[in-house]
Order: sequence, then C-alpha cells, then structure tokens
Amino acid sequence: MSIYACNLSIVPLRAESSHRSEIVSQVLFGENFEILEEGIDFIRIRLLESKYEGWIQKHQFAPVILAGVNKNVIVDIYGAKATSDSRTVNLLHGTAITGNTLNIGEEHYTIVGALRETTLADFETEFPKLIQYYVNTPYMWGGRSIFGIDCSGFSQVVYRHFGVSLLRDAYQQAESGITVDFLTEIKAGDLAFFDNEAGKITHVGVMIDSETIIHASGRLRIDKMDSQGIFNAELNRYTHNLRIVKRYF
Repeated sequence: MSIYACNLSIVPLRAESSHRSEIVSQVLFGENFEILEEGIDFIRIRLLESKYEGWIQKHQFAPVILAGVNKNVIVDIYGAKATSDSRTVNLLHGTAITGNTLNIGEEHYTIVGALRETTLADFETEFPKLIQYYVNTPYMWGGRSIFGIDCSGFSQVVYRHFGVSLLRDAYQQAESGITVDFLTEIKAGDLAFFDNEAGKITHVGVMIDSETIIHASGRLRIDKMDSQGIFNAELNRYTHNLRIVKRYF
C-alpha cells in the first residue's frame, strides 16, 4: 500500500469530488493517508489514524516513504513552521510531526517553532490555555483549527493536545470512553454528548467543570449545562439535549 501525506498547512476533505461539495473534515500537514479512488481533479482518501474518508484536490499532497508520525509530539498553540529549500509551510496547533525534520515527496522539511510532547500529566495547567486560545473561534462545519472549527473537531484537537486519539464525528467519539453516571462526578475534560429528536448524537462539548461546558455552536462558547442539557443565557433557553457524558482518561 502506497502512503501519502498532506504537504500544506490544512486542506479541505470533501464529501464528493467537487469544490462545491461540503467539507466533512480537514487534513493537516503531514497526516498520512491511502488513496482509494482517483478522479480528474480530486482523489478519494482514507486517513490512516482516524479512518475518515473523503476527497481532496490533487496537488495538495505527496508520497511518503515511511507511514506514521510520532503521536507524542505536536505543534503547540504558539505555532511552528516547516521549511524546505523551496517552501515554507505554517503549521497549526495539533499538527503531529516526526520530530525536527520531515520528508514529504521531494521536500526535506526542518521544523522550527513551538513543539510539545503530549502528556496528560500537565492537563490542569494546559487545559485552561486551550480554552483561552480557542474560545470565540468561529463555528465551521468540518473545521479543525483556530480559523474555524466544529464541535467534534474541537474535542478531537483538545484530546490530541494530551496524546489521546479520538475519532472524527461526535457519534463515533461517544462509542468509546467510560460513562459518567452522575453529573456531580463530572471532571474537567469529560465529553458531554447531545442528541436530536430522533435520538441521534449530533453534538459534543468538553466539560470545564461539573456544570460548565465549552462547545462549538455559532462560535466556540462557554455555557452552563445540567441534566436537561446546555442552557444558552443569551437566548434564555436550552439549545442541546443531554444524552450521555463520557470519560477517556
């Protein structure tokens, strides 16, 4: 199986092979994937880590000799750059790298900037920094960055910061973890999931404490949550119906 990697900061992953197709997720620099199907201007790919599938435009990737990245090293919130003899790529928070150098295609990149080893040991000091960094980020369906993010993209990048891999969509993330039976037992970092009228999980947020949640709804915002769900004080009503709370570490 041939392995490829994105060689740009972040590119859209689309549902269909068209620029007009919805963005279902995004692919970060260095993320590995296999090609499932090739079209005229787009290719359909499967990301190796999350198994997520979609279409990206040609000329936004290159082959790599060795698959995989060091999941224990990521770009910190302060950012970094990947520089080769012919180009420089700005790297976004959460981008996983192999170390100080990386080869993609014919380019040999040197990584310079804020890198961190992912560890849960510093959760108490790092989690507030993530909240401050991402709060008020605009909501964008399929987004995974400070420039636009969706609910499950945010929970995924938060957990990646501490070395924990989550699947892409909210309903997929809800399938793992340990159920928190009582709201009083909720701890910072737990994920709360919410369903629609049909009972399908469609939303997720990260708990700040037992009654406060940060989630992407219009923008990344902080709201109160109880046994009924999320209460939006600006709208003076509940906006999301609580289904379950899960713990992953």
